[in-house]
Amino acid sequence: MRHSAEKILRIVLPITILLLSSRVLAQEQPAGDQSPEAKIDVSMSAPDLADIIPKATKLSADLATLENRASGVPDVSELEKKYARIEENLKGPAAQLQQIKDAKDGRLEKLMEFMKVIKREKESFEEISRPLSEAIRQFGAWRNAWQAEKQHWNQWQSALIEDGDLDQLKATFEKAQVTIDKALEIIHSQLNSMLTVQARAGNIQVQIIALGAEIDSLILAARSAGVRVSISPPMFSSRYFSQYSNELWYALQKGLAEISWPDSRFLDEQGLIVFLNVFFSLVVIIAVYRNRQVLSDSKRWWFAAARPFSAGLFFGTLALMWFYEYRGFQDTWGFFITMVAGISFARLTGALNVAFWKKQFVYGLIIVLTVTRLLQAIALPLPLFRLYTVLAALAGIVFCWRWAAESGRQNEPDFYHRLLRVGAFFFALIIIAQIWGKQGLAEFLFLSMIRSTASVLGFMLFMYMVRGSLEWVLRRPSLQRTSFFYSDIDAIIRRVTLFMDVALCGLLLLPANLLIWGIFDSLPAAIKGLLALGFNLGSQRISVGLVIISAGILYGSFLASWMVQKLLMDEVLARRRVEKGVRVSIARLVHYVFIFIGFVLALLALGFEFTKLTIMLSALGIGIGFGLQSIVNNLVSGLILLFERPVRVGDFIELGEKWAEIKKIGLRATTVQTFDQADVIIPNADLVTNQVINWTLSNRRVRLIIPVGVAYGSDIPLVMETLLSSAKEDSKIAKAPAPQVLFLKFGESALEFELRVWVLDAEERLTVKSELHQQIDRRFREAQIEIAFPQRDLHLRSVDESVTLRPPDTTG
Repeated sequence: MRHSAEKILRIVLPITILLLSSRVLAQEQPAGDQSPEAKIDVSMSAPDLADIIPKATKLSADLATLENRASGVPDVSELEKKYARIEENLKGPAAQLQQIKDAKDGRLEKLMEFMKVIKREKESFEEISRPLSEAIRQFGAWRNAWQAEKQHWNQWQSALIEDGDLDQLKATFEKAQVTIDKALEIIHSQLNSMLTVQARAGNIQVQIIALGAEIDSLILAARSAGVRVSISPPMFSSRYFSQYSNELWYALQKGLAEISWPDSRFLDEQGLIVFLNVFFSLVVIIAVYRNRQVLSDSKRWWFAAARPFSAGLFFGTLALMWFYEYRGFQDTWGFFITMVAGISFARLTGALNVAFWKKQFVYGLIIVLTVTRLLQAIALPLPLFRLYTVLAALAGIVFCWRWAAESGRQNEPDFYHRLLRVGAFFFALIIIAQIWGKQGLAEFLFLSMIRSTASVLGFMLFMYMVRGSLEWVLRRPSLQRTSFFYSDIDAIIRRVTLFMDVALCGLLLLPANLLIWGIFDSLPAAIKGLLALGFNLGSQRISVGLVIISAGILYGSFLASWMVQKLLMDEVLARRRVEKGVRVSIARLVHYVFIFIGFVLALLALGFEFTKLTIMLSALGIGIGFGLQSIVNNLVSGLILLFERPVRVGDFIELGEKWAEIKKIGLRATTVQTFDQADVIIPNADLVTNQVINWTLSNRRVRLIIPVGVAYGSDIPLVMETLLSSAKEDSKIAKAPAPQVLFLKFGESALEFELRVWVLDAEERLTVKSELHQQIDRRFREAQIEIAFPQRDLHLRSVDESVTLRPPDTTG
């Protein structure tokens, strides 16, 4: 063993020393000695001679591909024209903004219009710049790739070619260099032109950002209390009247001359919306014309049948108003849209059977709104616009007071009277603010008030027409063949329109009015800001949007449950002749399933995680188990009643000494109704645990027993035959089992019989009993059968002689 270890040591020790010495020598070698190895690595990275010509051929193919792809980049000249158009479009708002700053006329509405123009130009700029940036990025990548390719070929040439080497190899490398230089020339040429355009685009972007920031600061200042109540010359002061000078008329003429009319650029940007507006309006007009006779019979659309053009223009314009508001439009086009929608609205309102003062109110509102739009389009100078607001507000006070009195004389709801008085108060406040010199506040109240009123009225008519459209669709003959739509069409329309009204009021009307009153800058921002309102519940944020979604899910589950129940009850199960009680039980189970799913989805929509929801339901179950045992007992009993069905809707049960009919089997309690029309609520646990007499569980037949007593000495066969004949003539009595008469016993005062019959319907039990009593009494009288009554015989054993009855003395 020892000799073996020594042999192994003699072998391992020299090998170890050799390896250590070679490692030390490698570390001590200077850096300059490694250059041959580096050169060897480079030469090893060079391709084989057989691969040089194929690689050069592939290089030529890559150049052809580059030329094809380079020809597909955005046209630089076309980009320059587009950027020049944006620069030209920015000159107008910039000049007008400077005029507003010089005149210190910071009208919020005008500033908002400028902001829409800047946003529109910014969107156009981004749309143009996006493909340019992508092209520059692509050409930069190609440039890096071809430069790397050039470096590789240079390295390969230095590694593979020596003096006096192969001529064909030299020619191949020269051709490769020419190909690479040509590719780089193409790339550099395109990059230079695109970078030049991008530099110009950067200047335009700086201008857009600067204008946007400036307008934002002016809007912020206009929204502050300082500008809205900014001090202007009082209207009865010399400073105000001094503004009526030649400069004012020059400004008016200049505003008329600088009116911006729709041009080719407007059609390029808004052409699609205008086309959709016209197309949608034509569709509505044609639909109304084709169904004019049907719509004339409708409760909601008959006025549209009388005004088809107005209905189409109003519906089409209002349906796309959001797009106009989002994209922005010129003042002249806004005036045209307002005029078309206003005239259509007035025409439709005139066809309705409303009070005359209401029509005057609508006409007056449309006139004021249209004239205001026109004055804004011509940029009416501020002193004249102040005068216009005072005159319009004064007319508003007079007419509001007059309409309020007219409303009172016609005994209309106090709502109109009070609302008109509030409107008169607002107009008076506008006049006071203008005369006092608070033109910012006066103009804000005036414009916001008329626009908010117009939006509410337009929305009301719009929803009225939407409800009419829904009613018209659901009343189509194809749907009327279904009993579900035929019998419950009014309920369907009422429930669906309720959901639509609430949703559209919360998502469109309210945000639109918040936008009008200057709380938000745009309709999307108003909707987003409104939906973002909420509160924190622990770590969970409960917002208005989540609440609306949850409420919509719950209401949708109720609506879906109701519709599915009706379809099951009236269509599916009824056609299969399923018993009514079974149909009701299935419908109730479907209802509970839908409500449970809707409740869980609503909680999930609020942001509750499924695991947390499970924990919460488990904790709720424990709490219910301890504190709500009776309720849980009734809930479980309700499920047992629905599944086992010991009692069903329509069954007759015996409740105490009274009969009652099952009207409704709920999840917690069952409602029964006595023959006295008294509703009795019975906990489901009582029906499951206690003894219940159900007279109609297996069938609706019930046996009726009528006892009859006749006098002693009566003809017994005649009595039995008369009783049977009395029962056989009633159609409510079953023929089988046949009526039966039993002679029971000799009673104390009568011969006692029983007439036993089977009534077909338990509900008719008392009616049949009354009819049989009448028949028996009539027939017994005809057969001279005497109905017995109690009789007693009195036997006297001893009587005092003083009270003994003696015959009267007849002697004189």
